[in-house]
Amino acid sequence: MKQSNVNAKKKLLESEKPTASTSLQSELSLWTLFWQTSFLAIGIAAVMLLITALTLGLWGYGRFRQFLSAAGISQSEFISQVKLGWQTAPVADNGSKNLLVLGTDSTTERGDVPPLTDTMMLVSIDFQHGKINTLPLPRDLWSEAYQTKINALLTYGLDRYPDKPERFPQEVLTEITDLPIHHTVVLSLDQLKTLIDLIGGVKIKVAQGFTDTQYPRAGVDITTERNPAILYETVTFQAGEQLLTGERAIQYIRSRHSEDEQGHDLARGARQQQVIEAVIAQLTNPKLLIAQPKIAGEVFRFYEQNFGQVLPLFELVSTAKALFQALNPITFHSHQLTDIDDDPVNGVIDNPPISRRYQNQWVYIIPDQAKFVNQIYQAFFSQN
Repeated sequence: MKQSNVNAKKKLLESEKPTASTSLQSELSLWTLFWQTSFLAIGIAAVMLLITALTLGLWGYGRFRQFLSAAGISQSEFISQVKLGWQTAPVADNGSKNLLVLGTDSTTERGDVPPLTDTMMLVSIDFQHGKINTLPLPRDLWSEAYQTKINALLTYGLDRYPDKPERFPQEVLTEITDLPIHHTVVLSLDQLKTLIDLIGGVKIKVAQGFTDTQYPRAGVDITTERNPAILYETVTFQAGEQLLTGERAIQYIRSRHSEDEQGHDLARGARQQQVIEAVIAQLTNPKLLIAQPKIAGEVFRFYEQNFGQVLPLFELVSTAKALFQALNPITFHSHQLTDIDDDPVNGVIDNPPISRRYQNQWVYIIPDQAKFVNQIYQAFFSQN
């Protein structure tokens, strides 16, 4: 999108009513802000910016040395990256940084089967107003231009851009949403499980219990196994607060075959956002990280090994610094696209009958492209 169009839409939305959202607002200390702002930018990077603040003097030297040892980075290199980020403006357009987070179904038992994208989430960081917005995109959203569900775009990207397959979903979703995307982060199920276990699990309040009798069983080689009784298992979540391990958290966000409304693709998106917020809460717990520099260092090493090439430490630092300059407290907002079945007037996505037009698949379509784009801009850029 041309920058003039972005500015025009932002100004128009200043006077319009935003879509419904829930806000999580806290007045936080400097180092906590470092953590939370960056985590939502890429889904897991909060750790980096806490460490940045600690480098500036909030940690004792002994603990800092423990962190460096666990992180596998020299003190000079770490401080150099922090200084570079402090002196550099973040990558952004018109005061906002937009990211695409792709959670793939890649696991060790899938073998060489190409990955599909289980989670697709837009994250927009508004530096001027100190707002961080998240919006999941249904994996079954249909791309009319490419005649496929958007969860297959990463696989097609392997042919188009073998060295950077995430470039293709970034291009297509930029076209669909009319939103400039500055970074795309790909997170596999195995990586997310590792991160959650690394921080000791996440606390989740399950609002509505559900049972999925067709959940993909872990440890089964799907390239050779054909027996449904072996391929699938039953997972159940009772309502109430509970501490989830990495494996249970993956089940919670991945389940999509319960017979109630929790089997709905939009419900999955809401659970994914819930887990993200739970990880943030754990990552920003000073008892976990200030008191345990070894864990902080291990999380840093995990990040550098998996995502350092996409969003290096200096970019995270520059992102956090820009957010600190906002006049308003940092706020977090979760949004959902509106289904026409739930709201015929304001809905922007629809589930048509299964037909040959959509390759006999269950899909979501966008009946009105302009209305769809406007709802995203309402969510991300309206200040009402």
